[in-house]
Amino acid sequence: MAKGFGTIKPKRKYSDRDYINLLYKLIKLATDNSQKPQAVYTLLRLNLDILDNKFGLLLSEWEKAKLSAAPLKFKRDVASFIVNLSNLIKDFPHSNKIHIEIAITGYEIALTAFNREEFPKEWADTQNNLGTAYLYRISGNRPQNLDNAILKFQNALIVRNRNSFPEQWAITQINLGAAYTEQIHGNIFENREQAIKAYENALTVLTKEKNPRYWALAYNNLGNAYCQRIKGDTNKNIEQAIVYYKNALEIFKFDRFPEDWAMTKNNLGLAYEKLNSGKPSINLELAIANYESALKIYTYELFPKDWAMLQNNLGNAYCERTEGDRSVNIKKAIAAYKSALKVYTYEAFPLEWSQVQNDLGTACIVEGQIIQGLHIDYERIDESFYISAINEAIGCFRLALKVRTTTTNPAQCYQTACNLGHTGFLTGYLIADYWREAIEGYGIAIEAVETSRSWVNSESRRQEILEQSIGIYENMVQACINGGQIEKAFEYSERSRSKLLVDLMASYNLFEGDEIPPKLQELLQQYEELQQQIDQERQSHKSENSRSDTRAIWEERNQKIIFLETQKQQVWENIRREDPVLAGEIQVNPLKLSEIQKLIDQTNTAILSFYTTNSDTHIFVVQQNKITLHTCIGQGLDILQGWIEQNWLLPYRDEPKKWQTQINSILRELAERLQISELISEHLQGIEELILVPHLLLHQIPFTALPTGEYQEYLGDKFLIRYTPSCQILEFCQQRDTVDKMSLQYGTVEDAEDNLPCAR
Repeated sequence: MAKGFGTIKPKRKYSDRDYINLLYKLIKLATDNSQKPQAVYTLLRLNLDILDNKFGLLLSEWEKAKLSAAPLKFKRDVASFIVNLSNLIKDFPHSNKIHIEIAITGYEIALTAFNREEFPKEWADTQNNLGTAYLYRISGNRPQNLDNAILKFQNALIVRNRNSFPEQWAITQINLGAAYTEQIHGNIFENREQAIKAYENALTVLTKEKNPRYWALAYNNLGNAYCQRIKGDTNKNIEQAIVYYKNALEIFKFDRFPEDWAMTKNNLGLAYEKLNSGKPSINLELAIANYESALKIYTYELFPKDWAMLQNNLGNAYCERTEGDRSVNIKKAIAAYKSALKVYTYEAFPLEWSQVQNDLGTACIVEGQIIQGLHIDYERIDESFYISAINEAIGCFRLALKVRTTTTNPAQCYQTACNLGHTGFLTGYLIADYWREAIEGYGIAIEAVETSRSWVNSESRRQEILEQSIGIYENMVQACINGGQIEKAFEYSERSRSKLLVDLMASYNLFEGDEIPPKLQELLQQYEELQQQIDQERQSHKSENSRSDTRAIWEERNQKIIFLETQKQQVWENIRREDPVLAGEIQVNPLKLSEIQKLIDQTNTAILSFYTTNSDTHIFVVQQNKITLHTCIGQGLDILQGWIEQNWLLPYRDEPKKWQTQINSILRELAERLQISELISEHLQGIEELILVPHLLLHQIPFTALPTGEYQEYLGDKFLIRYTPSCQILEFCQQRDTVDKMSLQYGTVEDAEDNLPCAR
């Protein structure tokens, strides 16, 4: 396989006669060598270019015609021949997606003759074969293919029952287990349990003595299912998987079943690498030993793809290894990843290629950190190997992001983009030029987060995604500030808080008792249907089978998702024209600085937007024609926000009388921490009105009562003050229609236990 990578020869054109000649050669060889498939495989291998859709159509027409013309007493024989021919094509070692389609068509044609009542055994055999074809099908929607596979295996089990055909029943149970293991659509928890049940069913019939290979295969697959099991304790599941792999290795010996032995050794290595019980360092050594054993069979020359898989696994293990010299382990990891890339190319295996590029980048960072640790003179660090390692890591992450895009796989895109962002962020404190990479990486990561959230219907899950990624927004704001991009820093600070608040806010049109207009309802339905189609396409990308996709197949699937996303975006624009608030609920449109400045209606009005990062609190001062920044250095999350919690919020809740006596001193200190006096003198000259956008616990603070530094003057004395949770909400308020009549009904927060600070 690997030897085939290189210059692609142009495909020659074939005549109808070429197709017909191949058809008759194939039929003759399949008839004469029904028990010797190698002759057929040789013919197929020599004619790979012609085994295309046109040949598949020609073969299916021949099969239909032959079956239709056959006398009744010979239909069974003709159908059996079609099944055998389909088996040969499906099991062809160089099989691709077209060959599997040809096999599926053949099985379905045969089933027109094999009905369950007259030919139960043949019907069941063909259902089982059709199930395996759907299990490995590349074309179409992957979850649907697996559902079809499960259905076909269940059909086969109607006839292949435990009493009448025990061994065939067990084999079909193994196939059914494989389909459930792969199926990540629907209830994954239940799918995993169904897979385990199917393998355990098979083992009630299969024995080590009578059915050694299938017995071992069932145990290997059962080990895989336990490694992926959700139910129960993870470590106990992995420990059980290790027992099952060892059972399989009692039969899968190096000399008798070399390929199965290598497969199981690799699986055993993966299990040891995941195992957290016992001594992790010993587990990792066992994982490495099993991977290296499997390489005795999985060689580059004979099994290039499996060899590359093992190289990648070895790279992961050496990255985690604690035994021996750390720098030596990382060098071994990097060498293993680079070996894997000899086979995992962008053209042939884009998904694996992107994964290895991501892992290689991570290993290069560790190598750079080791090098950095050896340097005492940081002024000369740019002359060291450190920069070379960091640049290589950045290059790897950028390559991985060619495949891991925000549109097609936002979760993996987020992982790699964060790696790129973190690399630039940490290096930026040593060499300022690297803030660009931090901004680049975090920008992509934020796009991926927001794409993921827009695809999720569950409100709790949407909030969970945001909570897990809020640190990326903080890093992005800090990176933009450090890189001198103040406008972008402000936009991302606003973007982070807007995502949270718009999700919590209902459309006033929907929640004032009005029905959704029919046109709007139709657009919402279109939006939802397109999102469902996108979800289905993404599920196809996630399956294990899709990891073998070539670049052409991968790009074809990506184009489908991109096309659907474009259509969805057009529908959203239509929704926005009808109801901008409702549009903001299903997809937030981040505001640019210029759009926010248009919300300021007077030249003497300024927006003060507070944003606290790990290290500092930043105050963005936005006016109609400019933006400036005031930074309270050292007033980060733990310092400022922690101080507010301990000195304002908790006393307010737990010791209200003590809190009342301390109000003046606390607000005075807070004004000093926020440098209110300097803020006014440096940024607010000529300003009469402030629109305050607090952040985190600053929402609890009465800003009007903050002293300005002048004698007995407070912020509320000097400025007219308005509050808004975010500029997105400010825009919403300005877009909202004028309310003719105010409702006299107001909502309050009931303080049932007398412990809610916000209800006092």
